[in-house]
Parts: sequence; structure tokens; C-alpha cells
Amino acid sequence: MPDPDRKLGTLRPHDARHTFAYGLSQASGHNRAELERRLGHANDRYLRLYTNPPDDIAADYLEDL
Repeated sequence: MPDPDRKLGTLRPHDARHTFAYGLSQASGHNRAELERRLGHANDRYLRLYTNPPDDIAADYLEDL
């Protein structure tokens, strides 16, 4: 349930997986073998899904253009 005093939305366990995958992608230099091993996915679609940057980081990319 959202917490209006802290301005937090609902956090789901699956959100932590995306955060982990994005961080691992950055830390490993986008090492595909490491991502496949740690995430359990070899499919490009899932690797792209899990390693997409969060919205605030993606927005910064546009600002830098």
C-alpha cells in the first residue's frame, strides 16, 4: 500500500530482481554470460527486460543529448 508521508509506491519482490539485474549489468560491463548465469535467462528478450535502466536514469540519458 502506498505511503503518502514517505512518498513511496508499492514495492514488489520482482522490483528487487530488476534492480539487481540492472546493477549486475552495470557492474559486469554488460557481461552476457554473467547475466545469463545469475538471472537464469538466455533469451535476449528477458535480458533486455531485466537490464533496462530505471525511468529516472533513462530520463537522464535524454537530458544529456
